[in-house]
Amino acid sequence: MNETIGESVDLLKISEDDSNISNYTYIYDYQDSLDWLPLNEVIPCVTFYIIIGLFGISGNSLVIVVILAFPRTRNITNLFLLSLASADLLLVLVCVPIKCATFFSYVWRMGEFLCIFTHYIQTVSMVCSVMTLTAMSVERYIVIVYPLRARSVCTVRHAKLVITMVWILAFVFSTPVLYIQNLMEVGQWRKAHWCVKWSRPTAHGVLFEIYMFFILFVVPITVMIITYSRVSCEIWNGAAIRAELSGRKVNETICLRLTKFSGDRRTLLRGRGGKQPTTSMRIIPDDGKTRKQVVVMLMVIVAFFIICWGPILFNNLLVALNVLDNYNTGYLKPMRMAFHLLSYLNSCVNPVVYGVMSHNFRDRLRRIVTRKLTRNQSLTATTAILSRNSTLRNHHQTDERGSKEGATLKETQ
Repeated sequence: MNETIGESVDLLKISEDDSNISNYTYIYDYQDSLDWLPLNEVIPCVTFYIIIGLFGISGNSLVIVVILAFPRTRNITNLFLLSLASADLLLVLVCVPIKCATFFSYVWRMGEFLCIFTHYIQTVSMVCSVMTLTAMSVERYIVIVYPLRARSVCTVRHAKLVITMVWILAFVFSTPVLYIQNLMEVGQWRKAHWCVKWSRPTAHGVLFEIYMFFILFVVPITVMIITYSRVSCEIWNGAAIRAELSGRKVNETICLRLTKFSGDRRTLLRGRGGKQPTTSMRIIPDDGKTRKQVVVMLMVIVAFFIICWGPILFNNLLVALNVLDNYNTGYLKPMRMAFHLLSYLNSCVNPVVYGVMSHNFRDRLRRIVTRKLTRNQSLTATTAILSRNSTLRNHHQTDERGSKEGATLKETQ
C-alpha cells in the first residue's frame, strides 16, 4: 500500500555489512538524468491511473446520486452502499492524482504533509470499506437467519449509527500511518527526499504490517466468509422449504375445490350467479430471488475487495518480515506497481458490479436519465414557444405600426 525504500537499486549504495540492518547507508546522488522514470513505465501506469480516476469519480458519484435521488428506497443496504461509494470516491479524489504525479520522478516533491496525508487517507478508505462490508454481512446475517430479531435490530436508524461509527473508527484505526509514514532525506552531495514508511525495517514496522494485514484485513474477511456462508445455506434451504410449502398449498387448494360436490357428488357446486368456482393458486410470497440477488452481489463485492487489496497488504507484510527484499529490483518492481494499481482499481469496480447485478440500480438510473431528458425537452419546448410568441408579437406590432403609418399618409394626401 505504500512505497518501499528505493525505486531503483542504482540509486543506492549499501554498506558491505548488509547483514546488520543498522549499517544501511543511503548514498543517493541526485542527478537530473535520474529525475524521470522510463517512459515504458510512466505511460502505462499514468494511463491506468487516469482511467481509474475517471471511472472512479463518475461511477461512485453516480451511485451516490442514484441513492440520494430516491429517499423512499433508501433502505439499510443502500445506506451501506452509499458509505462504500463515499469511501471509494475519497480515495479516488485525494490519492489517485497525487499517486499518478509521483510516477514522473524518482523523488518526492510534494512535501511532508502530502506524503503522510495521502497514505493516511488511503488507509482510511481501505479500513472504511472493509468495515462497511463487514457491517453489511452481519446485517444480512441477522435479517436472514434471525428475521424476528431483525425487526428491532436492523433499522435505518441503527444503520445510520453504525455507518457513523464506521467512519469514526476508520479515522482512528488509521492513525498508526501518521507515525509510520515519513519523509526520508537521501543524498550525499545533493539532497532529495523519498516518501517511505520507515527509513529501515523496525519492530514497530513489523507490528504495523501485522496489524494492517491481520486485524484490519484477515479478521473482517473471516467474519464475512462465515456470515455469508451461513446466509447462503439459509437462503438455499429456505428456498427449498418455500417451494415445498407452496406446492403443498396448491395441492390442498385443488383437493378442497374438487371435494365440494353437489348431492350426487358428480357435478361441482356452482357459486353465486351460477358461476363455476375458480381454483386460483395463490402461492406464498417468495422474496428468495431478491435476497439471493442482493447476497450474491455483496459476495462479489467482497471477492473483488480481497483480490484488489490482498496482494499489496501481503507483500507489505512479507517485506516487514524480511521474506521479500525491500528494494524494487528485478521482478519485484513491476509486481509491486501492479499491486498498487490493483488496490486503486477496487475504487471503480463496485459501480460496475451494481450496474451489472442490480436491476433496481439500473432501473433508478434509467429513471433519472429519463427525467433529466424529459425536463430538458420541456425546457426546450417552452423556450421555443416563448420565442415563437415573441416573434408573432413583434410581427403584429410591426403590422399595426405599418397600418397606422399608411393611414397617416392617406390623410396627408
